[in-house]
Amino acid sequence: MHKLVIIVLFLMSSVGFSQENDTVLSLEEYLGYVKKYHPIVKQAQLITTESEAKLLKSRGAFDPKLEVDYNRKKFKSTTYYDKLNSTFKIPTWYGIELKANYENNDGTYLNPEYNTPDDGYIAQVYLFH
Repeated sequence: MHKLVIIVLFLMSSVGFSQENDTVLSLEEYLGYVKKYHPIVKQAQLITTESEAKLLKSRGAFDPKLEVDYNRKKFKSTTYYDKLNSTFKIPTWYGIELKANYENNDGTYLNPEYNTPDDGYIAQVYLFH
């Protein structure tokens, strides 16, 4: 019985050595792991990502803008007013905007201040500061 226990323990001890001792990292592999997983490298990548986001945000300030403002009041079969105002703006890096405007207003009880021709009113492109 004593010999059986020794044989079983001997066989079980050989199963316990599952790691190999001959695995050695080369310098390139080691530096690759450092570049990939080191916390300071990850922090530097986050700073780069943040600066790219800020650059994208600042470039977005120069995107063309299209604005449409539409307002209508209708009661039963009477159109009190129907106002359309659309604007197209192109900002530039030196602070001047190119701007075009279109208005078309109509209605029975429209304020005379907002009257436009039947085809609408097209404002010419002008510089705005």
